[in-house]
Amino acid sequence: MLELQLRVLTIWWAASDQLRTRLQTEDDDRGEVTATTAMIVILVIAAIAAGAIIAAKITNNANNVPEP
Repeated sequence: MLELQLRVLTIWWAASDQLRTRLQTEDDDRGEVTATTAMIVILVIAAIAAGAIIAAKITNNANNVPEP
């Protein structure tokens, strides 16, 4: 049981060291908005607008259907 605990602890230390190393890098570009991110945001806004227009047209057509 002690050997298993030591292996788990060793793996935990190795993983935490790797994570700490990755998070402490100086050359990462976190916080910057890239062109790809901006394009995705624009496309999402366009898709939401298109969905709203289609829903409005469907609602309008449904309201214009005469009752029997």
